[in-house]
Amino acid sequence: MPSARIRLAHPQPAYEAYTAWAAAADRAADLFAGVGSGTVPEPEGQISGHLRLDAPVRPAIVETLPAKISPTRAPQLRVSFGGLLTAVTDMDAFTSQLTVWTTAYRYAARYWSNLPSIEELAAGALPRFEDTETPVLTQAAA
Repeated sequence: MPSARIRLAHPQPAYEAYTAWAAAADRAADLFAGVGSGTVPEPEGQISGHLRLDAPVRPAIVETLPAKISPTRAPQLRVSFGGLLTAVTDMDAFTSQLTVWTTAYRYAARYWSNLPSIEELAAGALPRFEDTETPVLTQAAA
């Protein structure tokens, strides 16, 4: 199974990732309606890597590929930000990614006071990135 170790050393990438995956929920539900879990075989090789996101990234890009134009012949939802591209091919995989990025955002919001909680985001709050400071824990690890 492919894997990635991602270090969030700036709050903006956490915000981009979470909001992209959360906003893609309706698209995922439509795209994967009637698609069984595990319909695409796993890649033959193992893929793993490390990515450090320590500065603001461009806005995330969310793409959907219906089965008829997908290279795997299965529908795909792709989210790309900060050099990371994640493609999911069923609703279970989408839900897993949404859970990962929701958890990462919750942790990030605890470290950076300029990130509103998920509940505050839902109520319309916006983060502030102009006065971002790196948490002490991340400074020590850098």
